[in-house]
Amino acid sequence: MARRWSMNPEIQAIGEAAEYAATVAAQLRRDIDPQQWAIVKAEHAQIQAHLKDVSTVLQSLSGATLGGGNGNPDVQRVEQIPGRRMPFEFLTEIAIPPDTLTELPGTITIDQSGPFIAESRIITFLSQYQFQFRDPESQQVFPFLGRSNGRFRPVSSMQDILDGQLPADVTRVVAFPGTGDPSYSSPALHSPYRTMEFDARITLRALANSYPRSNIPVPTSMWTTNINNPFPLAALDFFGRNEVIELRVTPQHTNNPRAGNLQAFAAAGSPYPYLDAQYDHHEGIADPYNAAVTTSDPDPVTRVPVGILIAGFKGYRIIQPAGAVVNIGMV
Repeated sequence: MARRWSMNPEIQAIGEAAEYAATVAAQLRRDIDPQQWAIVKAEHAQIQAHLKDVSTVLQSLSGATLGGGNGNPDVQRVEQIPGRRMPFEFLTEIAIPPDTLTELPGTITIDQSGPFIAESRIITFLSQYQFQFRDPESQQVFPFLGRSNGRFRPVSSMQDILDGQLPADVTRVVAFPGTGDPSYSSPALHSPYRTMEFDARITLRALANSYPRSNIPVPTSMWTTNINNPFPLAALDFFGRNEVIELRVTPQHTNNPRAGNLQAFAAAGSPYPYLDAQYDHHEGIADPYNAAVTTSDPDPVTRVPVGILIAGFKGYRIIQPAGAVVNIGMV
């Protein structure tokens, strides 16, 4: 009966070959002369050394197959997952209504096509700024689009190097479109920050993954490099089929908060009795001198600074045929 060398079939075959070679060598030692036996013995030693090297290689390959050498067949490397690699992005869109500071959720679901490997996180903010004017006499409402409407805006104020700085000139006689009014430069009229700029904290939750997450609300300034470059992850992030990724967003300020003019706010005879109707240099609002509006009338202008936060991950998809099974435990 052959000796049991290993549970591995390849290693067992090598052991049996070595045992057979030893038997043949013993037979030859009895049948040939000493000089010939010395030659056979040297060749046998070379064969044994070669078999030892082959056995070492097979054992290392066996360890790599079974979870990187840890002997766990339920763990695979990302490189070993079968399927076609394709560049891929997963995004969620979260509407940010006006005057909102509450937490808002957005979800991403990985479908059945195959697992997703995230390499970086990506984010931007789309302005949907609008405002409405109500005629104080006819009560008819006229909608207008803000100048930032449809434009992508920064997701943090980290790049505002001119924040709080006023223009050098106090008054620039630049006609406002259609009115001829000058373009006034004052703290109440010219906000130095970027219009419809977004600042928030985002908490990532992987709902179907047993691996713990930090569950820390990360500022949007740490979701991107520079203004909107992808933020590389410290390690590849694996999301399996049917896994749900949840992003919980908490705005840190309302969209384009109204700038009050406290010096003349609601004062008798003030040309600025309202907040929304004040001159907004960035979005194109200028109606402070409407003679038909009195201090007892409601504000004729309603600002609707709606935006859409677009956030998610950039990486690659492993496209697999239907029915293929991939273990979630990765290394």
